[in-house]
Amino acid sequence: MERLQAIQDWAARQLGGDSLDIAPASADASFRRYFRVTAKGRDYIVMDAPPAHEDCRPFIAVARLFDEAGVHVPQVLAQDLQQGFLLLTDLGNATYLSALNEAALNQG
Repeated sequence: MERLQAIQDWAARQLGGDSLDIAPASADASFRRYFRVTAKGRDYIVMDAPPAHEDCRPFIAVARLFDEAGVHVPQVLAQDLQQGFLLLTDLGNATYLSALNEAALNQG
């Protein structure tokens, strides 16, 4: 619970407000966790990557490379590498796999 409070406090500072809604967005096969944060009517994603287990720098570098190549990826809006927090734009709930599956169904 202590880490979740740290995430909320950090996100509130980044987004300039105290009234945030935060909910789990997803998790992956690593130590990373993702939270959807709503502030001032907009949704964001906070990535929690505990520094003892994850390094955010490769994620940031790959996101930048994909963006430069024209791939639609979340933008890194803020970062705290010491705590392992990234504030990202929210691309919504749809995954690339679900979009590809839907496109395949529509073609067939």
